Amino acid sequence: MITSSKDKLPKGLSYVLKTSQLERALLDAGIDCEVSLNYWIPQSGSSILQGMYWLPNENVSHARVYVRAGVVPSASRAAASEALVSSGLPRFIDWLQAILALPENSSGLHGTLYFNAEYTGGGLIVTNKPVYKVRR
Repeated sequence: MITSSKDKLPKGLSYVLKTSQLERALLDAGIDCEVSLNYWIPQSGSSILQGMYWLPNENVSHARVYVRAGVVPSASRAAASEALVSSGLPRFIDWLQAILALPENSSGLHGTLYFNAEYTGGGLIVTNKPVYKVRR
């Protein structure tokens, strides 16, 4: 279900997300779609989890989710991981479930389908497009 790629990091940086955490969140939610997970070092900003939902096109015949997992200074990893697991991943799953629940001909599937969770010293900031409210 998930394919991933991860580069070695310079000293002092740590990835926040573990592949197994994303796999577990998707499995628990009953989400079964193609997910490409790429670990990266953002050039700007403090993103620790990005998601993009891509519709089928002339090159790929099915919808898929492209996920990028970012880094934090190693000293911040534990706090960032807690924020991601307790808030970021559940909100990502809500966002993805809302998209997957849309009918194939929904106008909501056109345009930018984007999720971003940034970790700052003050906590997690989540933005997503479109904004869906999902009740658990």
